[in-house]
Amino acid sequence: MPKISDEHRAARQAQILDAAWRCFYRQGVQATTMEQIMAESGLSASAMYRYFAGKDDIIVAAISSSLSRLGQLLEPILEAPQQRSVPALLQQVTAAIQSFSERPGFNLCRIALHGWSEAQRNERLRGLMRDFYAAFRDRLADRVRRWQAEGALDAGAPPQDVAQTLLSLIVGFVVQSAIVHDADPAAHGRGLAALCAPASA
Repeated sequence: MPKISDEHRAARQAQILDAAWRCFYRQGVQATTMEQIMAESGLSASAMYRYFAGKDDIIVAAISSSLSRLGQLLEPILEAPQQRSVPALLQQVTAAIQSFSERPGFNLCRIALHGWSEAQRNERLRGLMRDFYAAFRDRLADRVRRWQAEGALDAGAPPQDVAQTLLSLIVGFVVQSAIVHDADPAAHGRGLAALCAPASA
């Protein structure tokens, strides 16, 4: 059998994962079968199992790849030196998530809910998500410390407390996007600004 090139392997894996995302969007992660992913991808069983041992491997690979790319997308926002406002950060992060999630034939925000549910039974997936969210929360805490050093945020505020709150707002945006379908990044920025502003006399 001829050796599969790295480029060919990557292209086939991407083809399978894209098919899996479409199936997950329509049927949910748990209800989707390998047969449905094969049919969606147009690959035979022998071709499919050449790249993934089973559905659990596809689930973990799909979510791992997605979280990795999302993390890379959000990193410049967290590192931007001109980022001086907490509401502006929330708006930019949620806007990036919204843009990243909208794909032809499916939306990752809706699938995220299935992924969180699947993580309750799949220890590999739970560990993957826990590590991602914990690392992202630490990056938010680093941003908080820079705001404090710049005098843009109360120096007495525990950075991890602020980071936990920001992460909850970001995850809440994903939930509203998936369930209510009208979550708006600009509204999140305005709303947080209003909550942070002192009450008028």
